[in-house]
Amino acid sequence: MFASARRLLSVGVPAAAASVLASNRAACDESRLAALERRVAALEQPARANSRSDGVASSWAKAVLSPDVLFSERDLETMIDSLAAQITRDYGDEELVVVGLLDGVFMFLADLSRKIDTPHTVDFIAASSYGLGTVSSGNVKIKKDSSFPLAGKHVLIVDEMCDSGRTMASLKELMKQRQVKSVKTCVLLDKVSRRTEDIRPDYVGAVCPDEFVVGYGMDWGGKYRSLPFVGVVRKELYS
Repeated sequence: MFASARRLLSVGVPAAAASVLASNRAACDESRLAALERRVAALEQPARANSRSDGVASSWAKAVLSPDVLFSERDLETMIDSLAAQITRDYGDEELVVVGLLDGVFMFLADLSRKIDTPHTVDFIAASSYGLGTVSSGNVKIKKDSSFPLAGKHVLIVDEMCDSGRTMASLKELMKQRQVKSVKTCVLLDKVSRRTEDIRPDYVGAVCPDEFVVGYGMDWGGKYRSLPFVGVVRKELYS
C-alpha cells in the first residue's frame, strides 16, 4: 500500500509534497493514497514547466527574446549527435585537431568534442575578418593563434555560426598555407542568406533564418550566452 508513496519520496518530489506524504502514511488507504498522488503531481507540475528548455523560461531573457524558441535544448542535442556521428565516421582512427573559433563556440565545441568518438585534440583560435572586397588570408586578424604547429595534421575548424563566411574562408586558406594535411569546417548554424564568400561548411547542424539569434554561446553585448537554447532577439530592439 505504501510502495507508491515510498517511490515518490525516493525520486525527490518537492518538499511540500514530501511533507504531505510523510504525515499521512500511517492512516493512508488506497483511495486516499491516490488523492495524495494527484496532489503530488499538481505540486510538481510548476517545477517541470519551469525546467523546460523548449520555451523561454528565463525571466531575465523574456524581455528581449521572441516567445518561441528557435532551437530548443533537445534540438541542439540532436544536431550535435548527428554532427559527431558524421565526423566520427569520416575520420575514423585518424588523429584530428579540432580548432574552435572563440568566443561563441565554447558551449557547442564542449558538447561536440564529448560526442566525437575518434582521437582528437582541441585547440582554439580567436580571429576576426575585416576590410572590403574579396577576402584572403591577409584579411583575417588573428587575436589568439593555435597553441601548437598544425602542419601535417587533419584540422577541423568549428564555429557556432557561419553567416558571411569571411572569417571561415580566410582561416581555411590560412590552414592550407600552414600545410595541414586536410582542413574541413563544421558549424552549428548556417545562415546561408547572409553568405558573401564562396564557402560551404562541410558539417552543418541546421540552417538558420536571417534573424538575430542568441543563446548556447552566442551573445548580444556579452549577454545571453548561457541560455541552453537558441532564441531570437525581438526586432524592435535592434532594427
